Formats: sequence, C-alpha cells, structure tokens
Amino acid sequence: MEKKGPVFTANMLGGLSFYYGEELFTIKCNNTSKVMQLFLMLLEAGEEGMPRVQLLESLYGRDDTQDTKNAFRILVFRLRRLLEDTIIPPDDYVTVEKGIYRFGGHLTIHIDNKIFLANADEALKMEDKEERLEALKKVCESYSGEFLPFLSNEEWVAVESTRCKEMYFSCLREACSLLKENGRYEEMLELCSRAIEIYPFEEWQLVQIDCLLAMNRYKEALKVYEDATTLFFEELGLSPSEKMLARFRAMSGQIHYAMGTLTDIKDSLKEKEFIPGAYYCSYPSFIDSYRIIVRMIERSGQSVFLMLCTLTDSKGNPLEKEELLAEHASDLSQAICKSLRRGDLYTRYSPNQFLVLLMGIKQEDCELTFRRINAKFREMCPSQRIQLRYYVSSIAEIRKEKSNIRFGTSGNHWKKQ
Repeated sequence: MEKKGPVFTANMLGGLSFYYGEELFTIKCNNTSKVMQLFLMLLEAGEEGMPRVQLLESLYGRDDTQDTKNAFRILVFRLRRLLEDTIIPPDDYVTVEKGIYRFGGHLTIHIDNKIFLANADEALKMEDKEERLEALKKVCESYSGEFLPFLSNEEWVAVESTRCKEMYFSCLREACSLLKENGRYEEMLELCSRAIEIYPFEEWQLVQIDCLLAMNRYKEALKVYEDATTLFFEELGLSPSEKMLARFRAMSGQIHYAMGTLTDIKDSLKEKEFIPGAYYCSYPSFIDSYRIIVRMIERSGQSVFLMLCTLTDSKGNPLEKEELLAEHASDLSQAICKSLRRGDLYTRYSPNQFLVLLMGIKQEDCELTFRRINAKFREMCPSQRIQLRYYVSSIAEIRKEKSNIRFGTSGNHWKKQ
C-alpha cells in the first residue's frame, strides 16, 4: 500500500502527543480510557498488528464473556469515529484480518519510542569511537521520559517502559565512559543532570559528583550531595541504599574548598540567620554528630540522651499511609524544633520516625521533654487517631552495653542486638 501525505507522529516518551505533519492535534477522549488504550496498543503493534484475543485480555483481563466481546466491538466503533473527528484525512485506519487488528491506512507513521530504540541500537554498534559518542549523545538527548507514564500500571506499558529505560541507561553509561576518556566532563555533567531530572532515584548523582570534582567545582559537588540527601530522607521519606550512602560519604570526603582566608572559612561555616529551637540536619550528618558527641562525653562526662519519636495510629501500629505521613511528619518536625533548645539536634530517621539528641539534661527530664513535644504536636494535630510514642536511652548506657539499639535503614524500628 502506497504511503502518502504528511507524516503522522505519535510521541509516547514522557507523555502523549500527536502530530499530523507539523500540526499538533488531539483525540477527544481521556488518555487513560479504554478507547485510547486500544489506539495506543495498535500504534505500538505496528504493521504486525495485534490479535483480538490479546487485545481483549489487555483491556478486560481474562474475562472472555459475551459482554466483553460486545464492549470491544463498541470500543473499535468509537475509535473509528474519534479518528474521523481529527485533522487526519478520512480513511479506514482500523482494519481487521483473520483476527489481527492493525492501525495505519495510507499514513506514514513515526512513533518516538520505536525511533529511539532503533537509533540507540545503531549507536551502540558503531565501531568508530568519535562517531559512536556523537550518536550516543544525540540518542540520550532525544529521550524525553518514561514510556506512557500515565499508564505505567498496564503490563504492556511496563514492559516497553523498562525496555526504553534500560536502553537509555546503556547509551548514557557508554557516552559517559567515552566522555570521561576524553576529559569532556562538562558534556558528561549535562547528560547526567538531564538523567536526574527524569530518574532522580537511579544514583546518577554519583556520576554528577565525579564530574564536578574532576572540574574542581567543590561547592557545587557538595550542593549535589546535600540536595540528594534531602531528596531521599526528607521529601519522600526514603533511605538510600547502603551502597549509595557509603558512596555519597566517600564523595563528600573528597570535597575540599580552595585556599581562602580564615574569615572566608568562618563565613561559610556559620548559620546564615538566627533560627530558634533545635537544629535539624540530614541523617548522615546526624550520624557524624552522634559519633563526635560520643567521643566528647568520654572526657566531659556530660549526660546526653537519644530519643526516638514514632508516629503511630490509635492502636500503636506505625503510621504508614502516605498522605497522613506527609502532613503529620511535618507537624512532628515543627513540634520537635519548637519544643527543644538550640543546642539539641534532630533528624528524620524513617518515614514515621525522628531521632533527637538531648544534651545536658537528666533522665527524669526526658519525659518532660517528650510531653512538651507531644503538647506542641497536639496543637497541630488534635486527632486522637494519630498517636506519638517515644523511646529514650542515655548515650553512656548505649556505649557501656554496646547498645541494645543500632542505627539502620531497613525498618521502622530500632533493631535489637
């Protein structure tokens, strides 16, 4: 069949859009509707088409009843009518032959994920290093996001999304390797920064830090480290893997500021403004502070206590609902900050828990401290469906007994030794 006229383009990476020639157009139905899913599956199937039984299973599960068959016939009819109501010229675009459904007609069709995969495969096979690098850079720059992200729960979408993501990462790793060989760190940094925008939790921050260190941009490297820590620990309540945490700390250990005067150094160390209440820090910083304080009390004998505050439901079970955690974890953080002194230190340990270091107080004062925190928390969260529990132990006891508690990231509770 001869193809003619402007190209029909479907962009499915990072979202969904349709073009006929240079003109953007829409199909008048919801992107997650079954009629749109049918259209997208036919586009993805290409000239090979898709068997009716496979379409039925994808759209309706394994319910092979007369009702689903009738619903499918109506769906095909609706799709044909919707296509007639677009700017593409009239044609029989949805065809069926021997139980195989296809989309096409006289259109020349370009689909971005298929073009991406073909270009990526070709780039990875190029023998000349310089040509391969330039092709890989173009491929990485063309990748605009996950395949049909609004349908990520659909099995056929998840399979294609994983395929595109893995191919993107293969090209990105190879491009970074070649750029590093040539010392082209600025270009490498640009590619990684774009990858982080699309996949913020895939550890490309580590490569970003390597680039900045190689270019002696130490302050920017430290900023990447701090932002990544904040992203994992605060915004999503997730703990990075032990490998990632160890790598971040190793990278931060390589960060040294350029030679400066003592005044410059003092200015960079001091707080930018006076903030009342306890001092909040990231979990890695809390661990460092805890360890140095343990060393300090060996000599001073000062009493220091470690408190764990946990958000629970009315039955004492750890709070797990994301929408409740997002709101009440913020309330608890404010309550701790406002209830304690500037010399006290706290951090978020897990999605529903905060750790607090209380310095220079007695054992009996710990309960009073918790009552202050709880009272302040109740001002912001009066609902009795949300409870606040605490556990406290002196650092001296933890050291003496080699701790019946240890820091960890694989659970919601302190681990018993």
